[in-house]
Amino acid sequence: MILAWDEGNQLYLLNTRGESQSFSRAPGPITAGAISDDGSLMALLVESSGAELLLLSGDFEVRLERPAPPESSFLTIDPHGRYVAIGGRQRALHLISRNGRPVGRLEVMEPLSHLCFIADRPLLIGAAAYGMVVGVALESGRNADRLDPEILWQDRLTSNVGRLAASGDGSIILASCFTLGIQRFDLRGRNEGSYHLGGTVSQAVSDFPGRTMAATTLEGDLAVLSPSGHVRWRTQLERPASALEIDPLGRYLIHGRATGEISRLDLFGGESDHPAPRVSRPAAQNARGSRASSGTVRQPDWVQPFFERMDQAETAVLAVLDQPPTLAVFSSPNRLDLFDAAGGRLATGLEVNGVGRILRAVPGWIAAATDRRVVLCDLNKGSHQRIDVSLVELTHLEISPDDYGLVLVQERDRIGRLNLAGKWIWKHELRDPIEAVAIALGDATAVTTNGGEFLVIDAEGNPRTGFRFDPTDAPLVIAAPRSKTAPDAVFGGDVVWISLARRAQQLRGHDRVGKVVWAVPLPWEGWSLERLGPFALATSADGRALSCDAAGTPRAQATAAGDPGDLFYLDAAGSLARLTKKGVHLISASLDGAVNWRSVVAEPLGPLAAGPSGIAAVLGKSIAWFAGESPGP
Repeated sequence: MILAWDEGNQLYLLNTRGESQSFSRAPGPITAGAISDDGSLMALLVESSGAELLLLSGDFEVRLERPAPPESSFLTIDPHGRYVAIGGRQRALHLISRNGRPVGRLEVMEPLSHLCFIADRPLLIGAAAYGMVVGVALESGRNADRLDPEILWQDRLTSNVGRLAASGDGSIILASCFTLGIQRFDLRGRNEGSYHLGGTVSQAVSDFPGRTMAATTLEGDLAVLSPSGHVRWRTQLERPASALEIDPLGRYLIHGRATGEISRLDLFGGESDHPAPRVSRPAAQNARGSRASSGTVRQPDWVQPFFERMDQAETAVLAVLDQPPTLAVFSSPNRLDLFDAAGGRLATGLEVNGVGRILRAVPGWIAAATDRRVVLCDLNKGSHQRIDVSLVELTHLEISPDDYGLVLVQERDRIGRLNLAGKWIWKHELRDPIEAVAIALGDATAVTTNGGEFLVIDAEGNPRTGFRFDPTDAPLVIAAPRSKTAPDAVFGGDVVWISLARRAQQLRGHDRVGKVVWAVPLPWEGWSLERLGPFALATSADGRALSCDAAGTPRAQATAAGDPGDLFYLDAAGSLARLTKKGVHLISASLDGAVNWRSVVAEPLGPLAAGPSGIAAVLGKSIAWFAGESPGP
């Protein structure tokens, strides 16, 4: 959704096709406005009889109207719609909850006129109109409903700031400094240099992964840049842009002009010229066996109240393991709980200190991690252990405890292999940020970087460059899938890794050292790549999907009949299926769109996880379990 407003105090909510979804009118001139990434909360500063703060729901229903802090001039909302940060002409930063309660306050050296939340950590970036950029940590206070903001770093500039923006992980922070160009900072506040476009840069934004940046100048230039600052494309607008946003996936720009036009500019054209691959479905994909007939209405096999608050339910991370059947729930305040398929507790409230939540599951093991701690659970022995190692900003984790250990990435560029005792076997610091990591054969690690390298690191830690990609299109990588019917032929053959080049629209199979064995074109731009049993599954941002085996043979594909948030999984029959949330319905369907079953739920549907043993869903403040159905003959 796109939130816009005009000088007539009119509010507009548009979809990405430019179609009006809703409209309303503010009670006075709008000074500043923002919408959360999930669309659940809007905030406005309105000049009525004094400065007013309005909090609105996703359809413009007024949730709160109250006086704004004195001399407020700018606000922003965190991505999940939990907090509003307000700056102004006084030297104070105000933090307000979505219910309108003050939850924190911080005195700063200069009044803040720009604010930006970092999506994946409790960090707020602020900028004064002239002379300062500051990083503010937002740690929870002694009272669970309070925040204790604290200045982590600050940097002085010699220019006005017209816009402040950041990538999703905060590795790229952009301050638009007019004649001084775009100043780039990292999470620690280090100035990493500047980009100059030959004009007066008023706005610069980055997509969520930090792969594409866009900027506009007061002279009317609009440019698209790579992460290194190279101009990929440039045009001259008829009139300078007064507002600029970029799609989180870097696919299109939205810009507005002072004369009232709002325009969408697609960066990668329309339909791809790549031919659609010929798809053949294995018998198991077409045969229903004894699975539920189309349209069967199911009820959960069990439901357990679990969460105390809705924000805990909405931000939980789930994982389903098939061997043995286990459900893992990683929730705030960073505790791990394990259930068996009957709903019995296997482990309760294992604490994992730090920020963020990562879950990894392989047969017999589950790992839970934050940015600085890893807990490993051995499900066969019913035991768990904290990996005794000091970590800083863990960004990637892959596990293979039975034969290899753990591979961890810190701060996106320091990678290392650990054994279960917490001893480092090898460590490397790479020159480029890491995009993806995978483990295969129990003795090798594959790494792809934002510099375009495909590295294979052997068990002793010796790296080798096996392939080079376009540096602007850092690929994803997984270990090639096993085939239960022919494991030696498939997994012991040439193909060990599979990569996805998203914008190049290519799936590639690589041998042990990373050289390309085969390549398959995709009819759309991929966004994710995962291994599900004997399949490698590539999906697009709009819900389309293509599966193939380790030989690169397409097996099945799915159209965009579902939603971008659909979950693909391997069901009990060994077939690929997708879960879709449609209002009060949870729908399981095959990739060709045939409905296997649906469930009508009375509570809001939250995070999902699925596997052959069953499906886990958060329903309101409870956890529900749908047992996997028996495979056909």
